[in-house]
Amino acid sequence: MRTFPYPFALVAALLAACATAPQPQPEVAPPAPASSQDSKLEGAPPSPPTAVSTVEKPDVPAGADAARDAELVRKVTPFVDAFLNTEAALTRDGTQVIFNSNRDGLPQLYIADAARTDSPAKRLVAWPERMTFSQTTPDGKAVLFRSDKGADENWSIWKVGLDGSAPVELTPGETLNRDLPIIPDLAPDTVYFSGRRKEEASSAVYAVPASGGPARVVHRDDKPGFLTDVSRDGKQALFLRYLSGSENFLRHLELATGQTRPLYPLAPGKVTIFAAQFSPDGKTVYVATDAGGEQSLLLALDASSGKELARYVEKSPAANRINNLMVAKTGEAIAFTLDAGNRNEIRLLDARTLKPRATVAMPLGQGEAFEFSEDGRRLTAVWSTPSSPTDAWVIDTKTGKVAALRTEARPSLKELPAIEASITELRAHDGLALPINVYLPKNRTGKLPVIVSYHGGPAGSSRIRWAAPIGFFLSQGYAWVEPNVRGSGGFGRAFEEADNGRGRLEAFKDIEATGRWAASQPWADANRVIIYGGSYGGYTVLIGLTRMPDLWRAGVNLFGVANMKTFMATTSGFIREIFLLEMGDPDKDAAFLDSISPLKDADKIVDPLFVYAGANDPRVPRSESDQVVRALRERRIPVEYMVADNEGHSIMRRENLIELLARAARFMEQHAGPMKPSQPR
Repeated sequence: MRTFPYPFALVAALLAACATAPQPQPEVAPPAPASSQDSKLEGAPPSPPTAVSTVEKPDVPAGADAARDAELVRKVTPFVDAFLNTEAALTRDGTQVIFNSNRDGLPQLYIADAARTDSPAKRLVAWPERMTFSQTTPDGKAVLFRSDKGADENWSIWKVGLDGSAPVELTPGETLNRDLPIIPDLAPDTVYFSGRRKEEASSAVYAVPASGGPARVVHRDDKPGFLTDVSRDGKQALFLRYLSGSENFLRHLELATGQTRPLYPLAPGKVTIFAAQFSPDGKTVYVATDAGGEQSLLLALDASSGKELARYVEKSPAANRINNLMVAKTGEAIAFTLDAGNRNEIRLLDARTLKPRATVAMPLGQGEAFEFSEDGRRLTAVWSTPSSPTDAWVIDTKTGKVAALRTEARPSLKELPAIEASITELRAHDGLALPINVYLPKNRTGKLPVIVSYHGGPAGSSRIRWAAPIGFFLSQGYAWVEPNVRGSGGFGRAFEEADNGRGRLEAFKDIEATGRWAASQPWADANRVIIYGGSYGGYTVLIGLTRMPDLWRAGVNLFGVANMKTFMATTSGFIREIFLLEMGDPDKDAAFLDSISPLKDADKIVDPLFVYAGANDPRVPRSESDQVVRALRERRIPVEYMVADNEGHSIMRRENLIELLARAARFMEQHAGPMKPSQPR
């Protein structure tokens, strides 16, 4: 069984979801919304105050702008239509592969013959909203998936048969941010999941009948927490208390009583826990952690006492994170994905000794190991490289040999320019090494306008990979640069914590240093450097435009934080709790938070800015974008505002991504593109 995604990816990804994809029109009626009464439980705390803000109207391109957008739509569409195949797993009998794909414009579930890499993919069910794959049911006849409404992250859990029979909602009623569900193989009548209300920092573990119905609370914690695994017999579970990115506690949970006890760490001390899983017999718990240091470890612990039985130390590279931990049901093998900051790798270990079992040689890129087959002989993975969209692969767990599981043609990729991708680094003002990903058109001539793109998080990272925006902008003659400034994840504990609190000011220096580095490269036109980013990366855009306006020609801000005070008052309770350490406490650190709020310095913005927001965003509410747009409109600084009514903290739908990239490209042409390289600002 694989480790189900929980905090690390979620927190590290207040992310800039601009590399997502295509969408269809709804083909069935959307699920009925939950009653507002259902979400108001007795004793629930009041919602936090909301920001008082006038809604700013989005811009609607017309005339020459609309005509140019239409031209650019034709150019961007092939890149968006190069669909992604993700979340790939074999059916219980091993004959078919189930995977998520956005080929029809929105992430949906598909099934195909596992024996033929080019076999036709059948959509399991026509669905109006995005879907995330969870697991197959123990009888092998159905799949569990999650879906929300308008990307609002209030996930509900559904079951659909592999034959495409009508989906059944297992969690009607209360509106919750639900994590992925787990059904124990040997106790298949109950589904377990963790979840939380949007306004609360606390979390709970729930149980619901596998046929659907009212959920009962198994365990509640006043801090953020996540269910990471359930034993195969359905008697015990693992619950991760997530106080912050650097302070986690793994607790053993008895599902019959709801009682918990500490499992790791047993001694005082701050550690980060990346993943945790039971062995098939439930007697051993595998924990991926940094143990409070710089190296990632995989520990085998006795489930009863917490005593260490074996350990694996990841040495190459020394600074990294272990994600997507999986244990084969045969008990023989363990697999995990290594997050090495600017790339991913996959490891295969012997489950008893934690020694390497086989070497898995994936190409330089981004992806993850996903799930073992029932017999443990095969491991599915999904992977992308700068020139190939995410697709499904299969790994022989005895030899480590990698083969394609899907080899579907993507005719639109004929538009893709030859890409030259590399990883370099820059020394910061204090000597800290800052990794930088660089993407260039291989057959370039002259100096290029440069897009410097900053990731979300703050503890996210930019990895070498395929992304439709990168391919499109390279085809338009841009260079694309992705710095991993201090605070990025995957480069070690010290590097990730270096921007916490007042260390944020040091990260601001990294933004300037990496931007000026990009502008100084021999292939760069220093007069046409654009700062680009989403979520915390959007906040970075605003910091760049307010603190170093001479460096940039224009900016693109995707759902970025503008005002720390209003953001902390309106974001979800979970995100607010994490940001207390990351950024500061609105009560205790009010002056500092005000000093690092870009809105305070909006009068210093002189560069044109394109702004995008999702109307349903639960993480960085639209009001943050409204505030910065209003401030620039009042000063008559060129600003263009796009709002997607059916998106949240996302750009999931095909039509929205195409529109965004076309409009942003036209905006950059108008304000940064037409100049000759030698023309001064």
